[in-house]
Amino acid sequence: ELGMQFSAQTSSNRVQDIVEANVEKRTKDTFAPPAGKKMVIFIDDMNMPQRDTFGSMPPLELLKVWMEHGFWYDRLKQLKKYIKDCSIIGSVGPPGGGRSLLPQRFQSKFHCVNFTFPDETQVKRIFGTMIHMKLQTFADEIKPL
Repeated sequence: ELGMQFSAQTSSNRVQDIVEANVEKRTKDTFAPPAGKKMVIFIDDMNMPQRDTFGSMPPLELLKVWMEHGFWYDRLKQLKKYIKDCSIIGSVGPPGGGRSLLPQRFQSKFHCVNFTFPDETQVKRIFGTMIHMKLQTFADEIKPL
């Protein structure tokens, strides 16, 4: 497992460096996690990188190219680097406060699930049930507290 936290300052170079530091060379142009293993990359705040002058988010564009084609380019040698046996999971917050909407072409590469925050009655029921179960072993005079 590889965890990454995106911010407004996250660059595509940094994303590429982090992933490449966690895979090893298998053949001349193929890289993967250690033999017999698969890697899951979790990206938190995936919609945080700043947009460039063209409106794109370079870290997401790099990931999109990799997800579509299975490779990205070595920045020095201009050769393809195939990255194998890796999957990406990401989380995003609602747009606003520095967060943007994900580009639709990037978002289309994922299965999207939306969780809304429960209202106050649901939160009380959830945590009330948990605390009720925990307090079962306590004395009767403590339970109502």
